[in-house]
Amino acid sequence: MGSILVGIDGSDRGRRALDWAVRFARVVGYDVHMLAVIDEAIANKAGVGVETITDTVTAALEKKRQAALESYPDMRIQASVSVGDIVGVLADSAAMHDLIVLGSHHGHTIGETISGAKGLRVSVSTSVPTVVVPADWDAKQQGTGIVVGVGPDEAVSVCAIDFAARAAVATQQPLELVSVWGVPAWLERTAESMGGGLAPVGEQRQIELDRQLGRLAFEHPALQVTGRTVEDSSPSRALVEASKEASMLVMGTNSRNALGRTLFGSVTHSVLLNLKVPTIIVPQA
Repeated sequence: MGSILVGIDGSDRGRRALDWAVRFARVVGYDVHMLAVIDEAIANKAGVGVETITDTVTAALEKKRQAALESYPDMRIQASVSVGDIVGVLADSAAMHDLIVLGSHHGHTIGETISGAKGLRVSVSTSVPTVVVPADWDAKQQGTGIVVGVGPDEAVSVCAIDFAARAAVATQQPLELVSVWGVPAWLERTAESMGGGLAPVGEQRQIELDRQLGRLAFEHPALQVTGRTVEDSSPSRALVEASKEASMLVMGTNSRNALGRTLFGSVTHSVLLNLKVPTIIVPQA
């Protein structure tokens, strides 16, 4: 049986992340593990002992666990507290699970948006898919269908597509593949002046998309899957727009390395900072 790790920080966004995780876990048959991480450096700076904070957080986490079990008595929900660098502990702990779910820091304070973005930093530091749940996510108002962004790197895209397909089958939702292509206006004018034009780029992306659609139809005969290409100079803007009525957006990444803990893809970065629906970042296998 699989398991989902949920980062809990005592905030409302943490509650929403837990709600999403439990609902998804019930459908796919996974366990849920709640994890709160105490940053010792922050605790010392505040003049509060780590042991004192640990006892308080442990008690609060147990209350959350019991509350979740009251709503979902058929679930297996565990909880634990760790001490260390928050992003590092979350990323390392995620390796023992199939999925990590975090609440978005975007939309609260400028400080959290700039220096936080933990979901973004964890997603490029771990080997399992990272789900970032919007701060205002509401299960009663969520859309339907799963959208997966298909990029130019086939190896990265295939990992995201396969994850999205399995999720769509498990949750009995339709799947849409969206391939965004385009370049900034100044490059487009340059291409045209040289007698090139960008039409062949769009045609090639459609050919690649059709190949993936054919593969999915063969591997998942019961899956309702469609695909389309979108010409837009901003892939992140196009993906956010394409998924605004969906239940989730799935994207791939190949930034899982030491440098990735600091640097990350601009498209992923932009999407997560303009989050509209729960977004899943799938690392390249």
